[in-house]
Amino acid sequence: MDGPHDLGGVPGFGPVRFSPDDPLFGADWERKVFGLTMAASTIGLFNRDENRHARERMSPEAYRSSGYFEQWLVALETNLTELGVLDADVLRDRVSDPGEIRGKPRPELFELFQDTLEFGASLDRTVAAPPLFEVGSRVRAVSVVRPGHTRLPAYVRGHVGVVRRVDPAFVLPDTNAHHDGENPEHTYSVGFSALDLWGKGDHEVRVDVWESYLEEPGEGS
Repeated sequence: MDGPHDLGGVPGFGPVRFSPDDPLFGADWERKVFGLTMAASTIGLFNRDENRHARERMSPEAYRSSGYFEQWLVALETNLTELGVLDADVLRDRVSDPGEIRGKPRPELFELFQDTLEFGASLDRTVAAPPLFEVGSRVRAVSVVRPGHTRLPAYVRGHVGVVRRVDPAFVLPDTNAHHDGENPEHTYSVGFSALDLWGKGDHEVRVDVWESYLEEPGEGS
């Protein structure tokens, strides 16, 4: 999806600054949002790609003025209200007048997603067909993507690159986010010329892409 999250190559935002000494959570509510999101996903209320797509649908103003876990909170509320788990009117009333919020411990939920927290949850899959491309193949990133969620950055669309690595098959985010099936595909690490992408630079930009994001470049490309 083309939205406020896709900032690759967009000027004016400055460098991404990160310190390994920064705490994982800046406040206790961030920890709770993370835990609630993990719990809801682990019990199958929504998947990883749905969660990303909910954040992408925020308005540019709201997205860019929100912190990381604020975006997670919006996505959680969006997914749960769209699923009917939460009532949007009741949620608005509770936000305006939260009163005393009570809950009960649910240690069994933590046990469910403890392995995910510690080891991750891979979406790699087995595909019977061999990869369409091999290391060294020249490929073009498609110019037009499926409406909705996609992991193909806008800045590489229509550009020609070279396959540098063939990776395992993974669930296709474009369909998984919309309940249209996992449709796993082979994935690739493709190198693009920075000069071609940005008009400057002598280095190569590596992008991980799914097979359906690529096509033969054609003669003269």
